[in-house]
Amino acid sequence: MHIDTSHFPRVWISSTGPSNWESELESLLHQGDRFVLLTREVPGKGQEAAPEERKRAALWLKRNREPLKQVCAGSIVVVTNPTVALSLRVALAPLGKAFGYPIRVVEESSIETEINRLLENS
Repeated sequence: MHIDTSHFPRVWISSTGPSNWESELESLLHQGDRFVLLTREVPGKGQEAAPEERKRAALWLKRNREPLKQVCAGSIVVVTNPTVALSLRVALAPLGKAFGYPIRVVEESSIETEINRLLENS
């Protein structure tokens, strides 16, 4: 998983590019400023992480859940289709509790509004 922090507080996640998620997330935790995680990749579609990578990510999240909750205002999955948005909202709702921050599914035109809403409510 690749993390791009060049548009902070908009932190983009993608499966393309070199894997840097662990060092970038550690850096974001230590920085202490609020941010929003964004992706245009629909969970469960396309590239799946290898089992050992998923395990490593799950262990990292378990160790860092509380500090991550303090700095991550939320996560947004950006989609182009309102029907996909609706079905994903239902599917991803339980993940918010697991991760400790809200997870939203929005259409492209609503990204900035949702980012601002998440950052204001934190």
